[in-house]
Amino acid sequence: MPQSLQSVTLSVLALALVGCASVSVDRVRPVADAKQVPDRIYVRDFETPKEAFRVDRAEKRMPEFRTEFARGLSIEMVERIKRYSPAVDAPRDAVLPERANAWIVTGRFVRVNQGSRALRTLFGLGMGGTKLETEVTVSDMSVSPPRPLLKFRTIGGSNAQPGIIFGLAMPNYWLLSLDTAGHLFFGLSSDVIRTSRESAAVISEYMAQERLIPPDKKTRAKKLGKWP
Repeated sequence: MPQSLQSVTLSVLALALVGCASVSVDRVRPVADAKQVPDRIYVRDFETPKEAFRVDRAEKRMPEFRTEFARGLSIEMVERIKRYSPAVDAPRDAVLPERANAWIVTGRFVRVNQGSRALRTLFGLGMGGTKLETEVTVSDMSVSPPRPLLKFRTIGGSNAQPGIIFGLAMPNYWLLSLDTAGHLFFGLSSDVIRTSRESAAVISEYMAQERLIPPDKKTRAKKLGKWP
C-alpha cells in the first residue's frame, strides 16, 4: 500500500475508534408519566458497593476514594442538568424533604475499573482500558416513597483510542497518537464527565418527551450500539 494511502487509512481508522471510546446509555425505560414540571432535581450520590471498584488504592483509602468518586459524578451531573432545569447535588447524608415538587436522581456504580494508564497511553486500542458502568433511576418526590419515572444504565470507558506507540511506527501519525494518548491519560476522570453528560442527556430527552421543557433544550444521548 502506498505510504500516503496507508497514512490516510490509519487516520480514518483511528478517528473511528476515538468516536467509539466513550460512554453510552442503554436500557432506557420510562416507567411512568411525569405529572408536572419539577421545581428542582436532586442528584443523590450514587451507591458505591465495594465489589464494584477495581482501582489502585490502598485498602484504608478505598472508602474515602469511593465517597469522593460518587461526589464527583453528582457535581458534574448537576452542572449539566442545570442547563435545562434547576438542580442540586445531595450527598448521602443530606436531609431531603419527604415530599416535594421535585425529582431525585439515584443510582449505583456497577463497575469501576481503573485499567492500566501505562498501557492506555502507550498502546491504547483496548489495552489497559477503563470501564465505568452505572444504573440510574429518576423518581418523583411529590409522593412518598418517591415514584420511579425513568430508569437507564450507562456503560463505557476509555478503551479504543490508539496510543503513543503508533506514532513511532506510522508516518504522519504521531500528532494524532499524542492527542489521543493525552485524552487516555485521564482515564476514570474523563469517564465521570462522559457519564454525567449522557445521564443528563437522557433526563433531558425524557423531559422533552413529557413536554416539560422545550424540544430545543434537550440534548441527544448516545445510545449503545447506535452511530453516531
